[in-house]
Amino acid sequence: MGVKAISPVIATLILIAIAVIAGVFVLRQFILLSSTSSQQNMLQVQDVTFYRTISPDGKTMNVTLQFSVKNIGQRQITLVSVRIPDIPGYDHPIQVTLNPGQVYSDTISVLTKAAYTQTWDTGTEHDVIFVYKVLGQPYNQTVSQKGVVQ
Repeated sequence: MGVKAISPVIATLILIAIAVIAGVFVLRQFILLSSTSSQQNMLQVQDVTFYRTISPDGKTMNVTLQFSVKNIGQRQITLVSVRIPDIPGYDHPIQVTLNPGQVYSDTISVLTKAAYTQTWDTGTEHDVIFVYKVLGQPYNQTVSQKGVVQ
């Protein structure tokens, strides 16, 4: 019989190469899955409503925001601020810590004695961005929802 076998050195190198490729694949999958799970929202917006009142002369208006959010994650989070992109520079700081399952509701003044504008008429929608930080993570996360003016 003239059949020759593969050298033990070559066979060992082939097995090592296969193991390294498989290890890289598993590591890549792990990294992808962990980054996806860390980007999931842990803050659920339950209610966002704007309330507008107009002065008797019809020249100025006040707008308040009423909202309710819930921590739906497994870790403690801190609500950092509320932003409304339709109001340039509006970033209302809030420092509220929510444990898993806890709900936070608040009413904040958004515009006070502002010049009347149709952008805030009843039925219009405006985005509200909630900025929060998850315990143990170094960066802020956001979740947004549209609120309707009542």
